[in-house]
Amino acid sequence: MKTYAMDKIRNVALVGPHGVGKTSLADAMLHVTGKVGRRGAVDDGSSVFDFFDEEIERKQTVSASIAWTDFQGTKINIIDTPGVDDFRGDVNATLRVIEGILFVVKADGGFEVASENLWNLVRGTRLPTFIVINRMCKEQANWRETLNGLKDRVPGAAPLQLPIGVGEGFMGVVDLIAMKAYRFDGQAAVEMDIPGDLDEAVEEAREMLIDAAANADDVLTEKYLEEMTLPVEDIIAGLRKGTSEGTVFPIFFTDAGNEVGVTSLLRSVTNLVPSPASRCGRELRGFVPGTDKEATFTPGESGPAVAFAFKRQYEAQGGDVTWLRVFSGSLKSGETLDCSDGRNSERIGQLNVAVGKAKEKIDVAGPGDIVLAAKLKNTQTGTTLASGVSFAFPPIKYSVPTSADAIRPTTSGDEDKMAAGLHKIMEEDPTFKLIHQAHLSQTLLATQGEIHTNFILEKLKKQTGVEVERSRPRINFKETIRGTCEKQGRHKKQTGGRGQFGDVHLRIEPLERGAGFEFADEIVGGVVPNKFIPAVEKGCRETLAHGLVAGHEMVDVRCALFFGSYHNVDSSEAAFKAAARIALKKAVEEDSDKLRPVILEPIMKVRIVVPQAYMGDVMGDVSTRRGAIQGSDADGPYQVVTANIPEDELYQYASSLRSFTQGTGVFTMEFSHYAEVPGDVQKRLIEEYQKSKTDDE
Repeated sequence: MKTYAMDKIRNVALVGPHGVGKTSLADAMLHVTGKVGRRGAVDDGSSVFDFFDEEIERKQTVSASIAWTDFQGTKINIIDTPGVDDFRGDVNATLRVIEGILFVVKADGGFEVASENLWNLVRGTRLPTFIVINRMCKEQANWRETLNGLKDRVPGAAPLQLPIGVGEGFMGVVDLIAMKAYRFDGQAAVEMDIPGDLDEAVEEAREMLIDAAANADDVLTEKYLEEMTLPVEDIIAGLRKGTSEGTVFPIFFTDAGNEVGVTSLLRSVTNLVPSPASRCGRELRGFVPGTDKEATFTPGESGPAVAFAFKRQYEAQGGDVTWLRVFSGSLKSGETLDCSDGRNSERIGQLNVAVGKAKEKIDVAGPGDIVLAAKLKNTQTGTTLASGVSFAFPPIKYSVPTSADAIRPTTSGDEDKMAAGLHKIMEEDPTFKLIHQAHLSQTLLATQGEIHTNFILEKLKKQTGVEVERSRPRINFKETIRGTCEKQGRHKKQTGGRGQFGDVHLRIEPLERGAGFEFADEIVGGVVPNKFIPAVEKGCRETLAHGLVAGHEMVDVRCALFFGSYHNVDSSEAAFKAAARIALKKAVEEDSDKLRPVILEPIMKVRIVVPQAYMGDVMGDVSTRRGAIQGSDADGPYQVVTANIPEDELYQYASSLRSFTQGTGVFTMEFSHYAEVPGDVQKRLIEEYQKSKTDDE
């Protein structure tokens, strides 16, 4: 196939919440450029971009997909990203390898609350961003309301077009730069007069456009203040600069269904989105491979080959495929590059460019391009491949998993098969974790939310045949004491031959929180021989590890052995170990009023970010979860709430927060400290433990 120069490539991604028509718009782009003969559609499963079985069944994008097309001699790599929060990992990865973003909102809903979080993520990159108001043919489409909403919420938003007609009457657009109107007539745009009923709106919108272009450049600002207008070439120059610097956000109007506005959108992509050549000569920051030592690298069109792996996926017919963005030099099939782990190298096999699931083989991937490499052995998501330069890009930052379930296979013996299957899926999707907690006898699947969990388990069943049961995770409670007591433990057993005898006197006392366990040897006069004292300590440690109140490890305890007795023949290490266990159990059972045992629970520090309108809901919800608000701060239109909440109260919190904040609330959490549980909770935990012991018997 044709090799495109670096300045003739554009890498863009469609980003936006679920339901705004990103995939349909991407399909329309391929059709209007002649890349496909028939426009794909999500509803009938023919979309070029949503081609996995799960996506066709759900009618929902769950994985980023890519296709390229040629528009007037420029190659445009189009990446369609998922809109559901649970699959946002592909958005994070994609934003690392593109030069332009098409942020899609719907004309029949505007800049929704679901758009807010994605917009904040996009703005954090400072990448050139177009705002595309799509679904203009929908019955409830209201472009004026949508445009006004964008003015209020997105500083720097400026329309490059206004629509002609709305709903089923949407037929074309007014180009506010050239001040010409075009209606869509089949595959062509036909020039027409600007409708009279748009005169006022056109004048107002063009003022917004000129103002945005002027504000992007100091020289243009002065010229605008002097002349109160700008010529077309200055408007374009200002827009190009403002767009590339991430301060101006051009607005476009489209409808994927009838393809109105799609061609003019593509034209602006080629004119305003920077090419990969814009990165040449600019120093990139990263690390020396295999270390945390900082390094820099300046990419060049003919420089050393440097590529970044930003996605892996498994395809039934093609096997493992790795998506690579070439940042410098060229990538050739058959050559060997160094991996960023500092240990391995990778031989590049077959390279392809893709149009959805269709692949076209190539021998060389030029600088700035995005290609797919088959069956790479040592390359994971986030790996940098380089030749002739010691440089690695920083790893991709993903959202921390906020939803966890305990899982186990429904069929006994499938544990290894389940783990292997999930680790295979994790190679494609690094946004979830598999955590084995041996001390709690459970395996946790930590994901981005309920939809994400269901998707992973469905995929596991499909690929391996393993079905999984989900349950509420066991919490890592602890036990401790608040008082002191002394107790004797005596183990004596005679069975006819050699007996067993051990006798200890222990003083059990509390330590400060976090101190763990301490053993003290206070024996005087050899009443307990030195050779048996380590067995007493071991007996204390093992008994406390299994808990004395509700089956959880007892911590922050000091056990002092201050007296005891032994038998010359019958005493043994096992007997003294048993005696220590008896002393501790008797202390809790007989002297509970002195020892005052309590259960501790892990408290998580939770950081919640929500729009101001939901502050009352968040406060009330935290209270119902036995949480304590630590503070709140404003962050633009958002409130950041910090609270301490028991981990036991945070099960499926991600789903709850999204539900009562209409998808706008996000949170992170980390362990803070252990604290005593309230009396009613302690009573419940003890009753549950006693019941489980009875059931086991």
